[in-house]
Amino acid sequence: MNGLIPASVYVIVGEIFIVLVILAAALILTAVSLAIYKRDMFPRFTLFVLNLFYQPSKLFLGYFHINPIIVDEIGIALLNSIYKDAYGNTPMDKRLLFLPQCLRNLECPAKTSPQEGIICKECGRCEIAEIKRMCDEHGINICIAPGGEFVKRAVRDKKPMAAMGVACQHDLYETMRYVTSKGVPMIGVVLLKTGCVMTEVNWGDVREMLFYSG
Repeated sequence: MNGLIPASVYVIVGEIFIVLVILAAALILTAVSLAIYKRDMFPRFTLFVLNLFYQPSKLFLGYFHINPIIVDEIGIALLNSIYKDAYGNTPMDKRLLFLPQCLRNLECPAKTSPQEGIICKECGRCEIAEIKRMCDEHGINICIAPGGEFVKRAVRDKKPMAAMGVACQHDLYETMRYVTSKGVPMIGVVLLKTGCVMTEVNWGDVREMLFYSG
C-alpha cells in the first residue's frame, strides 16, 4: 500500500504547501505594512487581506513572540478609517453607543433588562452616568451591553443608522466586523485597561468620536 503513491508526489505537495505558506506570510506582512504606514491607502483592500488571514496572522505573530492583539488593533484602526465619515454624517438620534458592563463600578446599583441591557441609574459612581446624560441630551441611544449576543440583538431590534462601541481589542473588532457586515457603519474606542471588572477608557476619546460630525 505504501508504494501506491510515488515519493515524488509527496515532494510536490510539500513544495506547494511551502509556497502557499510563503504567499500567505507575504500577504499578511503586506496587510500589516499598509495598515501601519499607508492606513489611508487602500484601507478596504488591507482590511480584506487582514480578515482573510485573521487567524493565520495571529499565529504568525505569536510564533515570533509578537503580541497577536496587534491584528485586532490594526483591524479597528482600518474600520475607523473606512466608516468614520459615514458615522459622522449620521444624525445624532440615529446613532447607537455600546458600552461594556465592565466599565461599571463594583458597587453599581443598576439592574439588567433582557431588552435594554444594563439600565444605568446615574448614581455617579462611574463615568457612564455623565456620558449617558450627554447621550440623552443629543438623542443618542446608549446600550450598556452585558454580552456580545446582546449587541447583535440590539442592532437587529433598534435598527440604528450608525454605531459606536467601546471594548477590549478582540471584542471590539469582532463587534465592529459584525455590525458593519449588517450595513451599519461603526467606529470604536479601545479600553485602556482591560479585564472583566473596573476597566478604564479615555473618556475624552469616547466623547470626541461619539459626537463626531463629518
